[in-house]
Amino acid sequence: MFKKTKKLDKSDLDELQARMQMINQYKLVVQALEAQKDRWLVNKYFKYGLDANTEYTFDLGTGRINQIVPSKSGDQKGGVS
Repeated sequence: MFKKTKKLDKSDLDELQARMQMINQYKLVVQALEAQKDRWLVNKYFKYGLDANTEYTFDLGTGRINQIVPSKSGDQKGGVS
């Protein structure tokens, strides 16, 4: 079975490439901001008496800090949130 292929014209292809480039740039900005946030939180561990070798969750609504307890199956997804 033969499938007919279509091709974007030059202006639409350029537009799609520009949009994808902007998306990729924003993804990098988000990654940088998340890394900055994580670093900032780790710097607050001493202030709140937290162990730097332990992972915690931070509730943005209440401000509660909860230690992540690894599950026995080893499939716990933790981190700073």
